[in-house]
Amino acid sequence: MNDEDEEELSLEDLGAAYARAAALHDPNAFAQPETSPDEAPSEDGSDAEATVELLDPADEEASDGRVTPLAIVEAVLFVGHPRNEPITLERIASLMRDFTPAEVGDLIDELNESYKAHDQAFRVVPHEHGFKMTIAPDVESIRRSFLGKVREARLSQAMVEVLSLVAYQPGISIQKVQDQRGRESAPLLNQLVRRRLLELKRETAEETGKLTNCYYPTERFLALFGLESLLDLPQVEEGLTTDPS
Repeated sequence: MNDEDEEELSLEDLGAAYARAAALHDPNAFAQPETSPDEAPSEDGSDAEATVELLDPADEEASDGRVTPLAIVEAVLFVGHPRNEPITLERIASLMRDFTPAEVGDLIDELNESYKAHDQAFRVVPHEHGFKMTIAPDVESIRRSFLGKVREARLSQAMVEVLSLVAYQPGISIQKVQDQRGRESAPLLNQLVRRRLLELKRETAEETGKLTNCYYPTERFLALFGLESLLDLPQVEEGLTTDPS
Protein backbone atom coordinates (compact mmCIF):
# COMPACT_ATOMS: atom_id res chain seq x y z
CA MET A 1 0.00 0.00 0.00
CA ASN A 2 1.42 3.34 -1.04
CA ASP A 3 0.99 5.93 1.70
CA GLU A 4 1.16 8.69 -0.88
CA ASP A 5 -1.94 7.49 -2.72
CA GLU A 6 -4.35 9.66 -0.80
CA GLU A 7 -8.12 9.31 -1.02
CA GLU A 8 -10.87 11.46 0.39
CA LEU A 9 -11.91 10.63 3.91
CA SER A 10 -15.47 9.34 4.34
CA LEU A 11 -17.50 7.48 6.94
CA GLU A 12 -17.99 4.57 4.53
CA ASP A 13 -14.22 4.32 4.01
CA LEU A 14 -13.70 4.15 7.76
CA GLY A 15 -16.09 1.23 8.28
CA ALA A 16 -14.76 -0.59 5.24
CA ALA A 17 -11.18 -0.15 6.41
CA TYR A 18 -12.01 -1.64 9.78
CA ALA A 19 -13.79 -4.60 8.17
CA ARG A 20 -10.81 -5.26 5.89
CA ALA A 21 -8.34 -5.04 8.76
CA ALA A 22 -10.42 -7.44 10.84
CA ALA A 23 -10.71 -9.90 7.96
CA LEU A 24 -6.96 -9.87 7.32
CA HIS A 25 -5.92 -10.43 10.90
CA ASP A 26 -7.00 -12.52 13.88
CA PRO A 27 -10.58 -11.45 14.75
CA ASN A 28 -9.96 -12.53 18.35
CA ALA A 29 -7.30 -9.86 18.64
CA PHE A 30 -10.01 -7.24 18.13
CA ALA A 31 -12.16 -8.33 21.07
CA GLN A 32 -12.47 -5.64 23.69
CA PRO A 33 -13.56 -6.31 27.28
CA GLU A 34 -17.02 -5.03 28.04
CA THR A 35 -16.96 -2.03 30.32
CA SER A 36 -19.98 -1.10 32.34
CA PRO A 37 -20.41 2.26 34.01
CA ASP A 38 -19.88 0.55 37.37
CA GLU A 39 -16.42 -0.54 36.21
CA ALA A 40 -15.36 2.88 34.99
CA PRO A 41 -12.03 4.07 36.44
CA SER A 42 -12.42 6.05 39.61
CA GLU A 43 -11.39 9.67 39.60
CA ASP A 44 -8.09 10.60 41.19
CA GLY A 45 -7.52 13.01 43.99
CA SER A 46 -7.61 15.99 41.64
CA ASP A 47 -11.36 15.51 41.26
CA ALA A 48 -12.40 15.80 44.88
CA GLU A 49 -16.04 14.87 45.38
CA ALA A 50 -18.51 17.33 46.86
CA THR A 51 -22.19 17.35 47.65
CA VAL A 52 -24.23 20.27 46.32
CA GLU A 53 -27.13 21.54 48.39
CA LEU A 54 -30.21 21.20 46.22
CA LEU A 55 -33.42 23.16 46.01
CA ASP A 56 -36.51 21.77 47.61
CA PRO A 57 -38.69 20.75 44.62
CA ALA A 58 -41.44 22.98 46.01
CA ASP A 59 -39.12 25.97 46.28
CA GLU A 60 -38.04 26.59 42.70
CA GLU A 61 -37.83 30.36 43.22
CA ALA A 62 -35.31 30.27 46.06
CA SER A 63 -32.48 32.76 45.64
CA ASP A 64 -30.03 31.67 48.34
CA GLY A 65 -27.50 30.17 45.95
CA ARG A 66 -28.89 26.63 45.79
CA VAL A 67 -29.53 25.13 42.38
CA THR A 68 -31.85 22.56 40.85
CA PRO A 69 -30.73 19.01 40.02
CA LEU A 70 -31.28 19.73 36.32
CA ALA A 71 -29.00 22.77 36.51
CA ILE A 72 -26.29 20.75 38.26
CA VAL A 73 -26.32 18.05 35.60
CA GLU A 74 -26.21 20.64 32.82
CA ALA A 75 -23.39 22.59 34.49
CA VAL A 76 -21.27 19.47 35.05
CA LEU A 77 -21.65 18.38 31.43
CA PHE A 78 -21.02 21.89 30.13
CA VAL A 79 -17.80 22.27 32.10
CA GLY A 80 -16.75 18.73 31.24
CA HIS A 81 -14.05 16.47 32.60
CA PRO A 82 -10.63 18.12 33.20
CA ARG A 83 -9.04 15.44 31.00
CA ASN A 84 -11.78 15.67 28.36
CA GLU A 85 -13.09 12.23 29.29
CA PRO A 86 -16.77 11.22 29.35
CA ILE A 87 -18.53 11.84 32.66
CA THR A 88 -20.38 8.86 34.10
CA LEU A 89 -23.86 8.89 35.59
CA GLU A 90 -22.32 7.65 38.83
CA ARG A 91 -19.91 10.57 38.96
CA ILE A 92 -22.66 13.14 38.44
CA ALA A 93 -24.89 11.43 41.00
CA SER A 94 -22.06 11.61 43.54
CA LEU A 95 -22.29 15.41 43.41
CA MET A 96 -25.97 15.40 44.31
CA ARG A 97 -27.69 14.43 47.51
CA ASP A 98 -29.98 11.39 47.35
CA PHE A 99 -29.81 11.00 43.57
CA THR A 100 -29.22 7.70 41.79
CA PRO A 101 -27.43 7.25 38.45
CA ALA A 102 -30.75 6.23 36.88
CA GLU A 103 -32.32 9.50 38.02
CA VAL A 104 -29.39 11.41 36.52
CA GLY A 105 -30.06 9.58 33.25
CA ASP A 106 -33.67 10.80 33.38
CA LEU A 107 -32.43 14.36 33.86
CA ILE A 108 -30.18 14.02 30.80
CA ASP A 109 -33.19 12.88 28.78
CA GLU A 110 -35.07 15.91 30.08
CA LEU A 111 -32.25 18.22 29.05
CA ASN A 112 -32.17 16.83 25.52
CA GLU A 113 -35.93 17.13 25.19
CA SER A 114 -35.73 20.76 26.32
CA TYR A 115 -32.89 21.52 23.90
CA LYS A 116 -34.89 20.11 20.99
CA ALA A 117 -38.16 21.76 22.01
CA HIS A 118 -36.50 25.18 22.17
CA ASP A 119 -34.29 24.70 19.07
CA GLN A 120 -31.12 25.01 21.13
CA ALA A 121 -27.72 24.06 19.77
CA PHE A 122 -26.71 21.67 22.55
CA ARG A 123 -27.07 17.91 22.91
CA VAL A 124 -25.91 15.46 25.57
CA VAL A 125 -24.69 12.26 23.93
CA PRO A 126 -23.38 8.91 25.19
CA HIS A 127 -19.65 8.58 24.73
CA GLU A 128 -17.68 5.46 25.69
CA HIS A 129 -18.74 4.69 29.30
CA GLY A 130 -20.24 8.10 30.05
CA PHE A 131 -21.70 11.27 28.53
CA LYS A 132 -20.47 14.47 26.90
CA MET A 133 -22.11 17.70 25.85
CA THR A 134 -21.81 18.52 22.16
CA ILE A 135 -23.73 20.44 19.50
CA ALA A 136 -26.78 19.41 17.53
CA PRO A 137 -26.40 18.04 13.98
CA ASP A 138 -28.44 20.97 12.67
CA VAL A 139 -25.67 23.40 13.58
CA GLU A 140 -22.79 21.12 12.68
CA SER A 141 -21.97 23.37 9.72
CA ILE A 142 -20.93 26.09 12.18
CA ARG A 143 -18.32 23.86 13.79
CA ARG A 144 -17.16 22.65 10.38
CA SER A 145 -16.59 26.25 9.34
CA PHE A 146 -13.81 26.27 11.96
CA LEU A 147 -12.56 22.69 11.69
CA GLY A 148 -12.98 21.97 7.98
CA LYS A 149 -15.27 19.65 6.06
CA VAL A 150 -14.96 15.91 5.60
CA ARG A 151 -13.94 16.27 1.97
CA GLU A 152 -11.17 18.66 2.92
CA ALA A 153 -9.40 15.96 4.92
CA ARG A 154 -7.37 13.64 2.70
CA LEU A 155 -5.71 10.60 4.20
CA SER A 156 -3.82 7.68 2.75
CA GLN A 157 -5.42 4.24 2.87
CA ALA A 158 -2.91 3.23 5.57
CA MET A 159 -3.93 6.19 7.71
CA VAL A 160 -7.63 5.43 7.23
CA GLU A 161 -6.96 1.86 8.36
CA VAL A 162 -5.22 3.05 11.53
CA LEU A 163 -7.93 5.64 12.17
CA SER A 164 -10.62 2.96 11.85
CA LEU A 165 -8.89 0.71 14.39
CA VAL A 166 -8.88 3.50 16.95
CA ALA A 167 -12.42 4.67 16.15
CA TYR A 168 -13.88 1.21 16.68
CA GLN A 169 -11.63 0.44 19.66
CA PRO A 170 -11.16 3.72 21.59
CA GLY A 171 -8.33 3.47 24.09
CA ILE A 172 -6.43 0.95 21.98
CA SER A 173 -2.71 0.80 22.70
CA ILE A 174 -0.04 1.43 20.11
CA GLN A 175 1.09 -2.18 20.48
CA LYS A 176 -2.38 -3.53 19.69
CA VAL A 177 -2.66 -1.30 16.64
CA GLN A 178 0.63 -2.68 15.35
CA ASP A 179 -0.29 -6.27 16.21
CA GLN A 180 -3.59 -5.99 14.39
CA ARG A 181 -2.06 -4.37 11.31
CA GLY A 182 1.02 -6.55 11.34
CA ARG A 183 3.27 -3.59 10.68
CA GLU A 184 4.82 -0.47 12.22
CA SER A 185 2.13 2.12 12.93
CA ALA A 186 3.72 4.73 15.20
CA PRO A 187 4.41 7.28 12.41
CA LEU A 188 0.82 7.04 11.17
CA LEU A 189 -0.56 7.45 14.70
CA ASN A 190 1.65 10.48 15.22
CA GLN A 191 0.37 12.07 12.00
CA LEU A 192 -3.25 11.51 13.05
CA VAL A 193 -2.52 13.09 16.45
CA ARG A 194 -0.94 16.10 14.72
CA ARG A 195 -4.05 16.43 12.55
CA ARG A 196 -6.12 16.40 15.76
CA LEU A 197 -8.11 13.37 14.62
CA LEU A 198 -6.68 11.25 17.43
CA GLU A 199 -5.74 12.04 21.02
CA LEU A 200 -2.81 10.39 22.77
CA LYS A 201 -3.07 9.42 26.43
CA ARG A 202 -0.56 7.68 28.66
CA GLU A 203 -2.37 4.89 30.50
CA THR A 204 -1.40 1.87 32.55
CA ALA A 205 -1.63 -1.37 30.58
CA GLU A 206 -3.52 -4.14 32.39
CA GLU A 207 -1.18 -6.80 31.01
CA THR A 208 2.12 -5.25 32.11
CA GLY A 209 1.16 -2.59 34.65
CA LYS A 210 3.35 -0.13 32.73
CA LEU A 211 2.41 3.17 31.13
CA THR A 212 1.77 2.89 27.42
CA ASN A 213 0.50 5.11 24.62
CA CYS A 214 -3.25 4.73 24.04
CA TYR A 215 -5.32 6.49 21.41
CA TYR A 216 -8.83 7.95 21.27
CA PRO A 217 -10.84 9.71 18.55
CA THR A 218 -11.17 13.45 19.15
CA GLU A 219 -14.07 15.87 18.97
CA ARG A 220 -12.65 16.99 15.61
CA PHE A 221 -12.95 13.40 14.38
CA LEU A 222 -16.63 13.37 15.34
CA ALA A 223 -17.16 16.75 13.70
CA LEU A 224 -15.53 15.72 10.44
CA PHE A 225 -17.72 12.66 10.16
CA GLY A 226 -20.87 14.40 11.39
CA LEU A 227 -21.22 12.06 14.37
CA GLU A 228 -22.72 12.88 17.76
CA SER A 229 -20.83 9.98 19.34
CA LEU A 230 -18.90 6.84 18.46
CA LEU A 231 -22.16 4.92 18.86
CA ASP A 232 -23.17 6.41 15.49
CA LEU A 233 -20.33 4.69 13.64
CA PRO A 234 -21.60 2.34 10.90
CA GLN A 235 -21.66 -1.29 11.94
CA VAL A 236 -19.29 -3.52 10.02
CA GLU A 237 -19.89 -7.06 8.81
CA GLU A 238 -21.53 -9.33 11.39
CA GLY A 239 -18.95 -11.09 13.52
CA LEU A 240 -16.49 -8.21 13.19
CA THR A 241 -18.52 -5.56 14.96
CA THR A 242 -16.91 -3.92 17.97
CA ASP A 243 -19.08 -2.00 20.43
CA PRO A 244 -17.44 1.42 20.84
CA SER A 245 -19.30 2.21 24.06
